Amino acid sequence: MKRLSFALVMFTLLVPPAGAQESGTVIVANMSDNTVTILDAATRAEIATLESGPAPHEVTVSPSGEWAIVTNYGNREELGHSLSLIDVRKAEVASRFDLGIYERPHGAFFLPGDTLVAITSEVMRTLVFVDIRSGEVVDTLSTTQRASHMLASTPSARSMFTTNIVDGTVTEFDGITRERGRVLSIAPMIEGIAMSPDGSRAWIGSNAQRSVHVVNVSTGDTEATFDNFGFPYRMAVMPNGKYALLCDPGKSEIRVIDAQTLEHVKTIEIAGEEALPSAEFPGSASPEGLIITPNSRYAYVSLQALNQVAAIDLNTLEIVGRFDTGGWPDGISFSPLTTAR
Repeated sequence: MKRLSFALVMFTLLVPPAGAQESGTVIVANMSDNTVTILDAATRAEIATLESGPAPHEVTVSPSGEWAIVTNYGNREELGHSLSLIDVRKAEVASRFDLGIYERPHGAFFLPGDTLVAITSEVMRTLVFVDIRSGEVVDTLSTTQRASHMLASTPSARSMFTTNIVDGTVTEFDGITRERGRVLSIAPMIEGIAMSPDGSRAWIGSNAQRSVHVVNVSTGDTEATFDNFGFPYRMAVMPNGKYALLCDPGKSEIRVIDAQTLEHVKTIEIAGEEALPSAEFPGSASPEGLIITPNSRYAYVSLQALNQVAAIDLNTLEIVGRFDTGGWPDGISFSPLTTAR
């Protein structure tokens, strides 16, 4: 009996309590505040609020977790043309890089190796490669299409796609050889995009049709279409390939799809009664930014209309925590590292 009791005690100590968070750092871009909020994932406490450039939109974290890049997209008064480099361990802005003519930087993805980041320049219709050690643009590739906005990639960066909103197309790139591939027509006004980890499928949202199209990357054919969204926005596929999460700020919900069978699993509804007057979608919590942890354990979703981030347990598909942010939280990312503060 003593051995059994000891085993039960050890099991209790090793199993985290319901709703417990893993260690790490959540980085959120606050569009209206021109700031970035650094949050402790385990305690849900704010570590720091850092100044960014005008209207930061997207955040990407390097493979090691040491660095984060924030794209300063700009607002109606000022076209953004800079990146903020954040030292995650120190929770400090290490540098700010001026991109010059490459205005409206938006989609971002770190290439393997922690030194190069790929950025879309919406104005210049270009995929820009920046060395974070110097802040210099080391290469550019034209998308050949208008309003190149979002960027999705496989972890290896061998398969990257930009969504080109005005033309309703995606442009394919190999981020390692830095070569442009196909241009695929998808649907009118496409914006949101995610890649399956193995590169076999791309999940692409059409704002005009309020739909998400699952495209076979090899053939370019659409394998499935999910309709009746309020506004299909950011989306992501779990690193283990199990589920795809599709944010719908128009309906204040997140759809969960089996990424293998393409069957609907669950809709996570988020109450929007406390939405601020600045809500992009009145009456909606406006789930917009989305990141999934590398171990596929949690998802973090920015709630634009509540100035919060929601933590979702991907085992139970339930919201298990909330974090406070700055004004109009948008792009979001996660580092498994914790800060030194």
